[in-house]
Amino acid sequence: MNISTFVAAAAHDMKNSVSVIAAYLEDALQQLARMDATPSSGAALSTAQALYETQRVNGNLVQLMAIYKLEEGMYPFEPAEVALDEFAAELLERVRPLARLKGLDVSCQTEDGLEAWVFDHDLIGSVVTQSMFNAVRYAGHAVRLSLRVRDGCLEIEVADDGEGFPEFMLEQGFPSRQGIDVRTGSTGLGLFFSRLAAGLHRHGERSGSTRIANGGELGGGCFVVMLP
Repeated sequence: MNISTFVAAAAHDMKNSVSVIAAYLEDALQQLARMDATPSSGAALSTAQALYETQRVNGNLVQLMAIYKLEEGMYPFEPAEVALDEFAAELLERVRPLARLKGLDVSCQTEDGLEAWVFDHDLIGSVVTQSMFNAVRYAGHAVRLSLRVRDGCLEIEVADDGEGFPEFMLEQGFPSRQGIDVRTGSTGLGLFFSRLAAGLHRHGERSGSTRIANGGELGGGCFVVMLP
């Protein structure tokens, strides 16, 4: 067994354990809600933060496993027609418990007449879900998921009203195999994975892409996936 196979197997085992921890934390939040614990209570906030970190780790492990399978030619890349209303509802449901505890307004805007698009549900779902968890973490009051068509591509945007992305991230853009950023300790895994996942989607000579920016209607960070 080579080291990459060993790491992938270990990541799979860790993901299972992390998923169990997340389930326990979600149950704890529900119990706190039944006890009428206010969103600002110490127990609720600590549990919510623990759940956020657990979901973040779980997402990273899922993406790490997907990258391994893609590079080994083992990933079942299967673009298919996805009902966008159902897709958006699924994503919102994943982040709503944390958003509710933080008192955030989480909303979705879908362009009129836009009903479906062809893409790999699991890959893009993982990318957008992680972006939404990050938005919930850094937002002040609101997070918005938007789906629209621009220049013949489906544009999925996650925006918040927080302080936005740091300047060095905007300058750096989406990393490749760059190693660990000494300023933050970040591996850049999430950004690398999002670019990889989007780029697999092709139509003719066009391929998917990703970008980050600050501003927009909410004034904070904006993460965008473009799919042809």
